[in-house]
Amino acid sequence: MPSAIKHDHELSSKGLVSILVEAQGADDATLESFLWSKFPDNNCFSSVSVFVPIPESKGIPHGALIGVDGTLLWSGHPVGDAKKIEELVTAELAKVKKGWGDTAEARKLRAALYGKGDLAGAAAIVAAMPEGNERTQLQGEVDRRYASAKKAVATLQAQGRWLDAQAAAKNLLKSVGTKAEWVAEVTPLVAEFDTETGKAELAQDRKLDKIVKQLREKKGEGAPKALQAMIKSAGTTKVGERAARILKALESPPPEK
Repeated sequence: MPSAIKHDHELSSKGLVSILVEAQGADDATLESFLWSKFPDNNCFSSVSVFVPIPESKGIPHGALIGVDGTLLWSGHPVGDAKKIEELVTAELAKVKKGWGDTAEARKLRAALYGKGDLAGAAAIVAAMPEGNERTQLQGEVDRRYASAKKAVATLQAQGRWLDAQAAAKNLLKSVGTKAEWVAEVTPLVAEFDTETGKAELAQDRKLDKIVKQLREKKGEGAPKALQAMIKSAGTTKVGERAARILKALESPPPEK
């Protein structure tokens, strides 16, 4: 886990997505308690179930690397294969930046879509292509990416991460350019953060963000009291619910094994 968290710190901005999976019977609350207690600097995704198709583990720790196209590139003991993992990750992140595929159009589109986050640019590339299977396939990638980006805003809001949600909404609006259909759908998402509810959530999230930063910097001795005070003022906000979950995790003793 320290190795995975280190990779996430160094490479998440370049396209690496790190998922920590607990597959020994713990529930969400136990996992959250363990992570906050042992690895407060962690910002990876976490799950209590394996939701990607990887070979069955023959021991722990066990890791897997999924390529940009969904292909399983490696699976095994992460410490023993550290150098190989580094090489594979570097090669895949280069694909994120430059694009990948058998044709120039596919590479350009994926470089725009995943490397630059440019939905409008990717859509323009598809629009200039002749009718055919490749155009249909690539249009599907653009549509799925757009839908995923919209869903991410709502998911972050539901999780109480309103600052991240606002940033995601603004980035999405910038990414869609002037395409009328997309602008019409995304503009209300951005405007929601200027509503009374949105402003209240953002205000609470700024308070929580300071506490979380202290925890991640391992300076969070006063975090429980700060969280308790914040929860009282947060009311029924989603950020308040998130703060309550963090407080519960900090107060719950982590499992010994």
